[in-house]
Amino acid sequence: MSYIKELAKTGEQKQHPAPGFDTYGLLACLLISIFFIGWITVANKSLNFGSVVFLFALPWVLLRAGAIVTAALRFPSFFALDFLLGVTVVSIAVMSWKFFLPLSLWVLLIVFLVAVASIPKLLPRHRRDPLSALGLLSVIVSLVAATGWSQDLIFPTKPLNGTVVFKPWSDFFIHATFVARSLGAETLFQVGNYEWKGLPAVFYHYASYSIPICLSKVGSLPAYTSVVGFWAPFGSFLTGLASYALGRVFWSQGAGLLALIATFLIPDACLLNVAHPTYGYFWLQHAAPGGLYGVAVAGTALILIMQGVREECRVWIASGVVVGALVVFFKIQIFAAAFPLLVSFAIVGWPPRKQWQWLILGGCVAAGVALLPLANRFYIGPNVRFDLSGSVWYWQVLAKMTNGTPLESWYRVFNGAHPFPLHLPQAIGLLLVNALGIFAVVAPLVWVIVAYRKIWQASESISLAAVAILLLMTFGMGGTGTSDNAHEFIHRPFVWAYWLVGSLAAGRLFSILAARRPQVWTRSVVVSAITLTLVPVCYGFGLQHGKGSVGNVRSSIHVDRDLIDCARYIRNQAPADAVVQDSQLDKFLIVGGLSDRPSFAARVDEWTRQSKVFRESGYQEQLGKLQRLQQATSIPDLQHSVRETGIRWYVAHPDDTNVWPAEFRDHPAFESNGYRVYDMQRCFDLRG
Repeated sequence: MSYIKELAKTGEQKQHPAPGFDTYGLLACLLISIFFIGWITVANKSLNFGSVVFLFALPWVLLRAGAIVTAALRFPSFFALDFLLGVTVVSIAVMSWKFFLPLSLWVLLIVFLVAVASIPKLLPRHRRDPLSALGLLSVIVSLVAATGWSQDLIFPTKPLNGTVVFKPWSDFFIHATFVARSLGAETLFQVGNYEWKGLPAVFYHYASYSIPICLSKVGSLPAYTSVVGFWAPFGSFLTGLASYALGRVFWSQGAGLLALIATFLIPDACLLNVAHPTYGYFWLQHAAPGGLYGVAVAGTALILIMQGVREECRVWIASGVVVGALVVFFKIQIFAAAFPLLVSFAIVGWPPRKQWQWLILGGCVAAGVALLPLANRFYIGPNVRFDLSGSVWYWQVLAKMTNGTPLESWYRVFNGAHPFPLHLPQAIGLLLVNALGIFAVVAPLVWVIVAYRKIWQASESISLAAVAILLLMTFGMGGTGTSDNAHEFIHRPFVWAYWLVGSLAAGRLFSILAARRPQVWTRSVVVSAITLTLVPVCYGFGLQHGKGSVGNVRSSIHVDRDLIDCARYIRNQAPADAVVQDSQLDKFLIVGGLSDRPSFAARVDEWTRQSKVFRESGYQEQLGKLQRLQQATSIPDLQHSVRETGIRWYVAHPDDTNVWPAEFRDHPAFESNGYRVYDMQRCFDLRG
């Protein structure tokens, strides 16, 4: 109990600048590294020296990188903010390097080390608060909670009857290829598409993969291990840290800790079987972890803007807008929901505040809506329309997904041909419960209290704006069910609203309750934070499956151990850019994700369904080339097809028919219980 009192006392003390790492800061860095090393060691099932060195240095590098930014801006900083800014800066730097410079990542790592060691000495000293006991507790709680929510990822596989069950969502095989394609010296434009040879690299939010890429490079780790054992848990940790930082800047450290509890330690409505199966905040964030990074970076941008508005510093406001713009490289769906809010706040709060700033805001909104169809016309950015046409289709999809669940009766009315606007109020109510969970009740209560007491603050306006943007995106975007991006842009942004409204409502509630007795309420929050860390430990097991029936197909995937051995064999062979082909077109990109090699053709059904650009491409011709290779009955035909396709490694399944000449067919490079890996270059050693 004395320790809790000390935490409360420390949390209310005035902070003073520290010349370097303080004791708690050093301890926090050590704990962060230990957790990181533990995650990747368990996921990889072995301790890797290169990974240990990299992960011990990582917190120091991120903090120094963030401190460079805050020192250049003369921004009053603290541990969590420097860490978040460091992640942003390093991630964007690595991504930019991979975009434009065809040089080894080792060169980049050396440049980073020199920069973070030398640049701070050239910058003026600025206020940087030492890490307090409450700040250290927020780091520990975030690490423990991230571990709990990521159980299915840190322990990604389990053996079962001759197969290996991969518990993570199937997209993690795809995420692994995003890491693998950046491990060489080529730029992403030179590498091209890793699933279809000859197609250009797709526009994507690559920045969140930057640090896992460096980890894989230094530790010589499989890309799949890096994404499940580090990428997702690390992003989870960042959202907890960002909640604390947001509450701390808006109000106090106690408010920050309560914001962390609200958004990281309390089950969402889906986990409690109240919300729609696809609206699980923790499920979606850990099945598609790019959202974790997008939320954390957008929250960091809001911190900069808020402090700039408060101190009337235009440079800080502009810096926040720049950081907000960078969210597009972490998660574009989060950017679509967060950036309009950030820009609006920056415009309205830009000093000196005048009435005409609202006119500028209205003009920006009108320009954004007008430019959206123009961007679609020239295939710039996501192919979505804001024409209020998507509501019928989207809610019919949601209703269909509740069939056989306790929520089916709630959504039955949307199965009609024209449920809107007759059922619009019900749809709005369901959306708020789905997207905000408990905060659909808590946040309005806070708004009513502050309005009644006439103590309304910017945080309430920001929360209302986030909800308004969520409603506009849900009911305003058009789609037909086969649109490239409509569903994701309607659905995915709810995680931003959940995190932001939850953080601000909880922090504001603490500021009201603790106004008279701050130490008592701080102690209560400390006890709650320690106790509620059991929630992610309990609810995190099986999180990857989610509550919907689609989890039966997209998680806990059974893969033959022999197919895994084939992928591992290919990964261990040079060169790293050799093209691989799964005879069954690699539906989940399992071979590509585990071998770290580009595919000639993979996931054809997914590509034809999702991408209009792909459907209009010459993919059928590519499939024809593959078919000719598979049907080659002579050595000359086989040689011609290998030259035509460029395939180096071909994985044949036990039930495949194989008409290749016996002198080639019967001599695979690797074989395991019917699975065969053929080195297609060997056909050139045979005489036709």
